[in-house]
Formats: sequence, structure tokens, C-alpha cells
Amino acid sequence: MKKKLFKPYHRTRLSYWNTIATEWDSIKSDKAVVSTFLSVTLILLLVYAYVYSNEVIYDVPVAVVNQDVSKTSRDYIEMLNASAGIKTMATHTDLQEAKHAYYAKKVMGIVIIPKDFEKNIRNGRPTAISTYSDASNMVFYKNVLGNVSITNGYFNAGIGIKKSMAQGKPMTAAKQNQNPIQAISTSLFNTSSGYATYIIPILTGLIIQLVILMGIGILYGSRKEDKKIRTDFPRLLHKGGTIPVLLGKASLYSLIFAVIIPIQIGIVFTIFSIPVRSSLLTIYAFLIPYIFSVVFLGIAISSLFKRREESIVFLVLISVPSLMLSGLSYPLEGFSHFYQVLASVIPSTSGIEGFVKLTQMHASLFEVTKEWLHLWGLTLIYFSIAAASLKIRAYNELQHLKN
Repeated sequence: MKKKLFKPYHRTRLSYWNTIATEWDSIKSDKAVVSTFLSVTLILLLVYAYVYSNEVIYDVPVAVVNQDVSKTSRDYIEMLNASAGIKTMATHTDLQEAKHAYYAKKVMGIVIIPKDFEKNIRNGRPTAISTYSDASNMVFYKNVLGNVSITNGYFNAGIGIKKSMAQGKPMTAAKQNQNPIQAISTSLFNTSSGYATYIIPILTGLIIQLVILMGIGILYGSRKEDKKIRTDFPRLLHKGGTIPVLLGKASLYSLIFAVIIPIQIGIVFTIFSIPVRSSLLTIYAFLIPYIFSVVFLGIAISSLFKRREESIVFLVLISVPSLMLSGLSYPLEGFSHFYQVLASVIPSTSGIEGFVKLTQMHASLFEVTKEWLHLWGLTLIYFSIAAASLKIRAYNELQHLKN
């Protein structure tokens, strides 16, 4: 009885360790896979972090069309220049001159001070500051529009305070009348409101999926070309033979990223001052189902390719939709129901969301349970598909050998 129980266990254990050794040897001997792991996981992340290292854009150039040419209009321009977000590059009296500067990309926006600006203010009549900004570039658009709005607010308050003081009210009372409600704004988590702090954790999560899928696709394509799947994993056609093979592959990639993740966080996040508000142990615990689900997804979709080059092209193409559906460029809640469902079957969607919550929002593992359990669900689904895929491929190789 003991022999009957021990024999299957012994074979399963041997198959598991044989899979780890075989997959590791394949990774080491394939330069394309090695370069993918090194270049994408570290170099690409470093490049992205460096590109966005300025975090926030300051001194966006704008042109001012001063049609009033008065002391009040010049005071307004000085106040506009005092803001950190924009910088007046030129002052024109003609709108056409400002347009030429805008179309030549010398300025990113135009602010128009109308004629009789000072006169209307003195007489208590309303006046308007017109702002034109390029909405095709959301960063510049936000900076120009935001800083002009803030300047308008302060300038209006200054006019109101002067009028109140002219009526005999002390400055303290005049200020209180202008600001009955004081707004206190606090940026949570991303305290600098920086773009790198926002995008790098998302890219780190996405890179895990991209690298694993590309690595598995390249290796699987090579084995398919050489018809080595059955010889590399001889117990695939035995009962339960796919289980140790799949678990061995998933365990190996988990160990690889157990080394890569601390390097990414320790080097890239530290150099560019991107905060990490969770322990490595918690991050590891969350990433296990993420890595497992991506490994099984990679094995499942790799069965569609006959050559390794096909897998690279396909996986590079799907990396863009994966990035879009992760919620990076647009909130998931804004997508249609179809795309929300599509996003839910891609491991990176839940993986990135949980990773960002852990590293940036100081969430505990309990607080990302929803994403964690969803990844385990995807792991089971893709495990079943990958097992069937490997069985079919091994069987086809055997039939080809017999013929």
C-alpha cells in the first residue's frame, strides 16, 4: 500500500524538479529570453523613470495679448508670471502675433486681457480674461488653464479687498469677507502630484506580465519548432502529468521575480524617490497568484503559435491593449461593460490595481483581498486551459513521431 502511494508521489516530485531544471536551462541558453528579462525588467523601467523624473511640469510658456495696456493689466501679467506653472514668454497687443507664436510652438497657450480692462474694474463692471490652450496635450492644458484660474481668483480677491478697505473696513475684515470659506487641499499618497510616482508602479506591474509572456512565448515557440515539448517533459501524457509541469514552471518564474522585484524597487524606486509603502513579504504574497495566472495564460496562448517570432509579435501587440485596459490612461469605470469584462480576464488588470494599492496606498493584504482572490480565480481557469493545451501538443508530437 505504501509503495503504491509512494510511487506516484516520487514520479510527481521528479517531474516537478525536472521541469524547473529544464526550464531554467532553456532560459539560460536562450539569449533572446535572457535579454528580455534584463532589458525589459530593469533597463526599460529605468528609462521610463528617467523620462518622467521631472514629475511636474513648470513654466509652461504662454503669450499674453494685452489689449488694455494699463497699470492694472500689467499688474495682472506680473501676478500671472508669479505662478509656478506658467511663464509669460511674450506680450503682444495683436492677437495675430500671438497666434503665430502658438502655431510655431513657441508658446502653449494664449491669455487675452481685453480693452477697457482697468476702466471696467474701476467702474464695477464685469470683464473677462480669455484663455486659449491646446487640449490635445492634457498636461499643458491643465497647467495653463489651472494657473490662469488661480491667478484670476487671487486678482478678484485683491480687487474686492481694496474696495472693502476703501469703504473704511480694516484689512482683516476685508480679507474675511473675500474668503468666508478657506479651502485646504491635501494630496493623498502621491503628495507631489508627480507623473513618475503615478506611472512607474503601474508599469512595474505590467512589465511582470509582459516579460513572462514574452519569455514563455519564445521558449514554447522554440520547442514547437524542434518538436521537443514531449521530450523535455516526458510525463505530460501520463495521468496527472501536466500538474507538476505547470507548477514547476510557475514556481521557477515566481523565484525569478522574487529576485527581480527587490532590484526594481531597490534601484529604480529609490533612485527616483518613488515611495514604497508595503513590505516585500506582503508584495510577494500578492504576486504569487499574479505570476501563476500569467504563466498559465502564456502557456495557453503559446499553443497558437508555430514559430517563436509569431509569439513575440503577438505579445508585443497585446501589451498595448493590456496597458490601456489597466486603467492607466482612463479609469476602468468609464469603459463600456464589454471592455470591463475583457479587462477582468487579463491578469495585469487586477495585478496592477493590487500592486499599486500595496506600494502606494499603504494597503494591507487583507485590503486587496478582492484582487488577490480574482487572480487565484484566473489562475485556476488558465491552469485548466494550459493543461489541456500541453496534453494536446504532446499527443500531436507523439502522433507525428509514429507517422
